Order: sequence, then C-alpha cells, then structure tokens
Amino acid sequence: MNDELQNEIRELLSRGQNIEAIKRVREETGWNLAEAKRAVEQLIEAEHLDEADANAPSDGKGDLQEIVALLQNGRKLEAIKLFRNQTRAGLKEAKQAVELIAAKHGIEEPKGSGCLSIVVLLVITAFWLAR
Repeated sequence: MNDELQNEIRELLSRGQNIEAIKRVREETGWNLAEAKRAVEQLIEAEHLDEADANAPSDGKGDLQEIVALLQNGRKLEAIKLFRNQTRAGLKEAKQAVELIAAKHGIEEPKGSGCLSIVVLLVITAFWLAR
C-alpha cells in the first residue's frame, strides 16, 4: 500500500470504520478479502492501535465508562446499542468492539443460563413422579 492509502486507512480506523477500510484496500489494490483484512490488521498492529480504543467513543463525556459499566452489569446488548448510537458503527463492528472493550477491562460474559440443569431436573422429577 502506498502512503496515501495508508493514511486514508488510518483515518477510517480512527473513526471505527474497519470494514470500510478493508473495502478501500480491496478497491485500491485488487487484493482478495483475506489479503485486504490481513493488511489492515497489520497496519493496526504496526501503529500500536488497540482496536477497542480506535473504535471506542471518545467525546469526553464518559461514554466508554458507561459501556464498561453496562458490561460489568451483564447488559451486553445495551452496551452494543449504546456503542452503535455513539459511533454509527454497524452491528457486527459494534459487537466486536464491545467484546474487545470487555476483554480489555477483564469483563467476562456470564455463563449460560443453566438450561441443561433445568432439563436434567425435569427428567429427574418426572422419573421420581413415575415411581
């Protein structure tokens, strides 16, 4: 990639438009999707850009902290919605960015709701009642 294209890609990444950056690389170079994606990822790494930080809202009003607080309270969908409203990112980009933010802040997703244990409990109850 030439310097002009790299600068354009950096600008797109700084606005959270990762998919658009990959599209531009493909348009300008003729590379396939995997090659363009790899080039953009290498540019992110080379610039030491943390993708979560590059995509995170940063208007100085605590938006990132609000997203982190939602994630800490197990409200991932609301965090994604807030992220999308603040950045105008697509659903997939927002989901990935919110997951990166969660990982960066050590926030783990809650485990499953325990459906298997409910099924096992129902089977045991049915077996017990049938005796």
